[in-house]
Amino acid sequence: MKSNSIKLALVLVVVVVVSAASGCGGAQEAPAGEQMVVDGETLLEERCTECHGLDRTTSQEKTRAEWEATVSRMVNQGAELNEDEKTVLVDYLAETYGP
Repeated sequence: MKSNSIKLALVLVVVVVVSAASGCGGAQEAPAGEQMVVDGETLLEERCTECHGLDRTTSQEKTRAEWEATVSRMVNQGAELNEDEKTVLVDYLAETYGP
């Protein structure tokens, strides 16, 4: 009987700790109906490097139209970017890695 009480107490402690930890810090979610738009540099580092190194992008110098074509091609090949993120990324690339 004492063993069951100890197990129950441990389970309760774990539940409390996990509940508290999940409410602190961690990834932030946008409120319902809103999307969090990440900055262009973060999108480049997080999304583009899933398939290739940063140097493949940062060594390029392209016009805005060329970056738009490149980003669209990458999305067609599986890069996960919504329309807002595509715009933010293209703006960043054109400003940072333009002619």
